[in-house]
Amino acid sequence: MKALPSWWRAPGWASLRRRAPRVPLAFTLGTTLLLLVAPALLLRQLPRPQAFGLEKLMASVSLLQSFRATPDRPVPELWRQRLGGAMADRLWRAQTRAWWQFWDGNAPGQPFLAMSARGMPMASLRALPVPPLQVGDLAIFSPDLLSRQLLSDRLRVQVRPSPGLRLRCLPRLERDQAVFWRPTALGELLGPLAPFLQDVQEGCLTLAIQGDGLTWAGEAASVEGMLLEAPPSAVEASSVPPLRPSAADPLLELHGTSLERLLAGLLARELIRQPLAERWGFGREQLTLLRQTPFRLVLLPLPRGPFQASMELTVQVGGKERQWKEVLRRMAGNLQKEGLTLHSTPPTPAAAARPSPGVPGPAEGPPASGAASTPTAPERVAPLPPEHPTTRAAALSPWPTALWAREDGVVVGGWHLRSMGGRKDQITFFLGPKAAQPTPLLVSNVPRRGGMRLVVRPRELALRGLLPAELPEVVKRSTWLWWSTEPFPGFGGDAPLSQVQGSLSLRP
Repeated sequence: MKALPSWWRAPGWASLRRRAPRVPLAFTLGTTLLLLVAPALLLRQLPRPQAFGLEKLMASVSLLQSFRATPDRPVPELWRQRLGGAMADRLWRAQTRAWWQFWDGNAPGQPFLAMSARGMPMASLRALPVPPLQVGDLAIFSPDLLSRQLLSDRLRVQVRPSPGLRLRCLPRLERDQAVFWRPTALGELLGPLAPFLQDVQEGCLTLAIQGDGLTWAGEAASVEGMLLEAPPSAVEASSVPPLRPSAADPLLELHGTSLERLLAGLLARELIRQPLAERWGFGREQLTLLRQTPFRLVLLPLPRGPFQASMELTVQVGGKERQWKEVLRRMAGNLQKEGLTLHSTPPTPAAAARPSPGVPGPAEGPPASGAASTPTAPERVAPLPPEHPTTRAAALSPWPTALWAREDGVVVGGWHLRSMGGRKDQITFFLGPKAAQPTPLLVSNVPRRGGMRLVVRPRELALRGLLPAELPEVVKRSTWLWWSTEPFPGFGGDAPLSQVQGSLSLRP
């Protein structure tokens, strides 16, 4: 190898050799960091136009549903209504991105259509009878000119990026088949059932069609526009039970760790609280007791008689025996004032010492579906004198089976106490005739972290006229529906954010 010249090895040139690479290296690193960091900062401050448009819609509409691009499927009727036949066919075949339909609450039953405005013939679309409204990168097609103007006025309001549930919902609405709702949508869809769903005032679910049914999973908040300081991590999904409902199964079965989640919406109304306190004896102390109680609510079909179904509410007494005794005493007094006659069938000592037939023992599982809950025909009882010893015992003791009857002797409700040992004693309240053997509340069926779990047979309820007319048709036609809400870990028992999941089946 040829030796380097002596002048290259001189001290001055050595100093230059050490410094020379540093200038371009520092310049290169600085330029690279600038090219990487600057766009990231700009993207953080300036969100994607499509995401910006969706976020503005989420703050203004009541219900928003997203759909994946499926150009091979028939053109939806909504597209033809908003775009016209020829334009709808053309744009539908060319679609490559998700599209949305939504309701804003001001045009009942009339959905809006939204899609990405990229590559769309905006000049031709502006010639439509109702031209599109552009928000960010979204083109929005309204049912009529008035609806377009009202929506435009609301969307002019500045919306700040939210670090809460809506921001967590954006990815679902951009890439999946999903649905987002606000409290106004619950009232429109559920009617009188809306007050029972205070835990899910605002939420977002990803939907999936599987065979002859539909599944969903997502999250919901009890407060509209809720902010999250630290987004919770996803929790493990519970398994959906394999359901094949039969005629003997309950029409509805609901388990929960606290009646607070079920009653909060109703008890927030003075028109509900006042009659409960004045007519039925449920004052503040009694309502507090109800709110803290694990429960099981079932609706049982009745094959004959004046009632289509009977309802049972089973609660766990726990260590609150004295408080529940007071509840039963106050209820008995108020029901007698309403003109109902009280009858009692106290358990015999032998029956009280052992579990009733069909009640799981310590090592037994639950009774077979329908076996322990089969309702009897509406029973009639002979009236007893008000001062009869049995009547007085039923009003004062927390342990009898109490039957309340009308003047014609038809039982319209009552309660039954089941002795299961220690703090496991349970009370079942029922409306309609008493079941042959009320099914006990099983702790294993209660959601682990709180919340509620529901199994319902909507088609059977609809045939009996027991469903709100506002419910979507797909729900009313389903053979069964499963729904579960569980609070996210780290929020405690009164979590404002819950995981929601469920499914429904349309099989015959």
